[in-house]
Amino acid sequence: MSKKFEDQLMKFEITNTKLKMEISLKDLAWLFENSPSNYDLDGEGPAKIKRGKRKEFAEFIVNRFRDDVDSDSNNTVWGEPFEKVFEEILEGAEDEIVKYPSEEDY
Repeated sequence: MSKKFEDQLMKFEITNTKLKMEISLKDLAWLFENSPSNYDLDGEGPAKIKRGKRKEFAEFIVNRFRDDVDSDSNNTVWGEPFEKVFEEILEGAEDEIVKYPSEEDY
């Protein structure tokens, strides 16, 4: 049995073996067009995705996600949000779901 989270633009589904994340191309374009970084520079309004170019825009996003964060890291751009959450888990002692090594293990 899966568990679904569908109350935001990004939809999530957890199955016994997978975490699935999904966003429609329309919602991805909306996120870009409404991004705080996408502001009106010259009085003509914020940047918009050209008509009929949502798929190409999504391909650009996916290719950028697959890039390395930097040359010193083995992490990809898409892995960065996971790393932030992993850090929270490691700092927050989530012993309900994570087995931490005891001091005796060292």
